[in-house]
Amino acid sequence: MRRVLLAERISYSRDEKSESIEAQDARLRTRAAEEGARIVGITADVSVSGDVDMFDRPALGEWLAMDKREEWDELWVTNQDRLSRSEPHFMAFVFKMLEWNKEIHVLDDASFTEQMQTPEGRAILHVKSLGPHNELERIKKRIQDSHDRRRFTNRWPGGIPPFGYRILKRYENGREAAYIELDEEMVIWLHRMREWVIANESHANIATKLNDSDVLTARDRARIARGKPTKSKSPLRKDLETSREHWSNGSIKALLTNPALLGYKKYRGEVLRNENGDPMLIADPVFTTEEWETLQTAVQARLVSTARRVNMTSPMYGAAICGGCGSNANHKISRGQKNRSGAPEYRYYVCGNWPNSRRCKGISCRAEVVEEMVEVLFLQHFGHERVTKRVWVTGSDSSRELEQVEAKIRRLKRQDEEGDWEDDRAEYRQRMDRLKIRKKELGAQPVVRSGWIEVDQGMTYLELWESLDLEGRRKQLMESSFRMVIGKGTAWPEKVTLQEALVIEGDAAEPAPVSLAE
Repeated sequence: MRRVLLAERISYSRDEKSESIEAQDARLRTRAAEEGARIVGITADVSVSGDVDMFDRPALGEWLAMDKREEWDELWVTNQDRLSRSEPHFMAFVFKMLEWNKEIHVLDDASFTEQMQTPEGRAILHVKSLGPHNELERIKKRIQDSHDRRRFTNRWPGGIPPFGYRILKRYENGREAAYIELDEEMVIWLHRMREWVIANESHANIATKLNDSDVLTARDRARIARGKPTKSKSPLRKDLETSREHWSNGSIKALLTNPALLGYKKYRGEVLRNENGDPMLIADPVFTTEEWETLQTAVQARLVSTARRVNMTSPMYGAAICGGCGSNANHKISRGQKNRSGAPEYRYYVCGNWPNSRRCKGISCRAEVVEEMVEVLFLQHFGHERVTKRVWVTGSDSSRELEQVEAKIRRLKRQDEEGDWEDDRAEYRQRMDRLKIRKKELGAQPVVRSGWIEVDQGMTYLELWESLDLEGRRKQLMESSFRMVIGKGTAWPEKVTLQEALVIEGDAAEPAPVSLAE
């Protein structure tokens, strides 16, 4: 009995007029019953463009793998378009089917199977493939033209809106148009996240707070808006149908540095600009310009140093560097005699690039002496100074926000004049009243400059140092930009060169290098 595989496809493109998956399935099943063929599989590729290679299709691609293609002899489609609209993909697939000794049957073209067996017939098939291919190019051109026309408008181009916004549907000229607007709940969380960053909270801690508070990501919110359950990207959580995506260090940083939060429209990852070079506004901003600038300053301050200790192995990782190449020095431990229990341990700091670095050639020094001298030198430099914390104090210069509120009022009035609010006068009045109240509040506020201030923490660095553990001291060294340079048997502060250190012996501010020779 003939073993047949039914291939069904539809792209759901508005520009493509094709029979539905249900219609394709009914026709193929009916023909199989009439000819007494046994259906071994049915592949239904929904929302898959005719430009996608057959091997890359989610459904059909599985049956083209070696272990599955032995189960069928003939591939059936209702018409050639359902197989492919791409001339290169189509002809390559025909030759591959011949190589596998398989047949293609097209219900709307009874001569197709016979033509693919001869060179002359394949030439005819090639000519036939040009029609769908050209139609595909016309469809792509129409879609691209439509996107180009909407690109420089304030309409939402499609996809998942950034966290802080939601999609707003309107009818314009008898057709549905998409915009985005602020989502008040998400905006509240964004302002909390900004406050946490400015208060020197780590991105990882912020992610933990959001996860513990069950704050949904933008993708999960979009899934719920479409009536679908949330789901995790983690492969370890595939068994949990309703598990949600979790916030991470990276997702927090990406969100808080995304200029889309200023209401800017983006194209291919970049802010889209108009003919005057100004950013295209697509919605109201989450933050004022001043709030945004202080947020970016705080985010960048956390990125100054990304050095972290790994598995608690290096007490000075990031605070000790190689004098040969500038890489972070690694912490190494060796025993006096191999394979002997109770043998003494020796700790060293060595170049992190060794033995790959040609310049360093095994630069190393004893760890105990370096750590002791780091403590002595750091306290000589900073021990008597007061510990301060840099804090951002938000002023009350509301002129920028006042301008934005006035712009919102003008935009809302313009929308009303154009008839956008005819069906919802109550909502229009509520929005207008809120904006007018906010405008009055902002106009009454005094102007106070924002800026960074140093807040005394009530102790000296010597007192702070005594209260810190090993990891805390390492972090304090890095925050104070105090590092030791490791040479071959020597170490000296980063601020001076080895030659300078040799001639300032006895100077408490810039001590001579420490000899580590026993």
